[in-house]
Amino acid sequence: MVTQARLNDFEQQQSQLLQTLYQTTLESAAWDTFLRQLVTISGSRSARILVMDRQAEKVLNSSKVNIDDDEHRRYVAHYVNRCPWRPELKQKLPGRLYNTHSDFSCDQQAFYRSEFFNDWARHLDIEHGLCGTVFQDSHYAVQLLVQRTGGQGAFDLGITQRINQLIPHVRQALQLSRQITREQTRQGLALRVSEQSFMPYLLVDGHGSLSYACPRAREILTRLPGVELTAQGLQFQCRHQQRRFCLSLQSVLKGPVAGQSADSSLTLINGALPVRLLVAPAEAPTAASTCRELWPSSAVATVFIQDSAEQLWVDECRLSQLFGLTPAEARVAAGVAMGQELRTLADLGGQSLHTLRTQLKVAMRKTGVCRQAELAVLVLRSAALRDRYDDVVPRVQSGSVPFG
Repeated sequence: MVTQARLNDFEQQQSQLLQTLYQTTLESAAWDTFLRQLVTISGSRSARILVMDRQAEKVLNSSKVNIDDDEHRRYVAHYVNRCPWRPELKQKLPGRLYNTHSDFSCDQQAFYRSEFFNDWARHLDIEHGLCGTVFQDSHYAVQLLVQRTGGQGAFDLGITQRINQLIPHVRQALQLSRQITREQTRQGLALRVSEQSFMPYLLVDGHGSLSYACPRAREILTRLPGVELTAQGLQFQCRHQQRRFCLSLQSVLKGPVAGQSADSSLTLINGALPVRLLVAPAEAPTAASTCRELWPSSAVATVFIQDSAEQLWVDECRLSQLFGLTPAEARVAAGVAMGQELRTLADLGGQSLHTLRTQLKVAMRKTGVCRQAELAVLVLRSAALRDRYDDVVPRVQSGSVPFG
């Protein structure tokens, strides 16, 4: 039974708890501090906050206090879905915590007979808890769990109500921290790509949504028939093109689907001039802080736009010098970068397709790439690229802002 003294103590420390909670929007390490304070003033054993997939079946990231690292890894890997309350928790409304002693159909005796208790919770002396979904959007579900030992007993109605009064603030802090994390990642990636390439580009996250589009990319795409740039990403009127683009993104971000081939480039026709989209992984900027983020880092792809109207070409001699390629390997790499098919290059050079494929593999090995699209992007971002006036295409200097 929670005493009046504990309730009074909770009231007195609530302002400090809220201050720490909103500090999490700027400093992820503050989540550990918040959980530790919550455990102390609620008279609990431990607490965890779990960032999960939309279905709340897989833990993607987490913060926890008073749980051994090895035990927490066991919980995340297996026991999170063995908890007897979890199936019913999915059916409960988000926005508050529920008492495992009184708000679930699984009673305490059934809990003591469960695999979850006997194989994981028993030796940790975890017998009671509060749990609930405190944040949910189209991609993630975030759950907060507070645990007590058998000796500490079940949560009293009074302390449960006090903790639930904090949940709207927890939800707001989570939403703010996610927005800030996404914006910092977007700005860092946009600056990094702009520093390394003159090409127009888009940044697309692991869900296919648009993170950033430079002005030149937007201008080119508005001229393309059958393509629309929305917050949900690139939308093609042609279903075949949409499928090819989605497969390219999935191949770059998550790996190819078994039994399906995915090219990482897509050619679109704008009148008589083709426009090619090159999909490549975006290199995440190095974080200034070693602090572990609560929100999982989402994979991001860069979609480079190669517009034939710009009349660029590749200096094969310079390309050979840059990457240690033979003239034949440089010729193949330059052709791939400019969107030519291997068969066309073979016919023009009077060589077999097998020979060109071998040369392409060697060129990819020497340049350290795994996909033709990555080779094309590497060449087009190199000092071997020339414009129609035979000038080296200028690179963006370090410290410049994202540009189109």
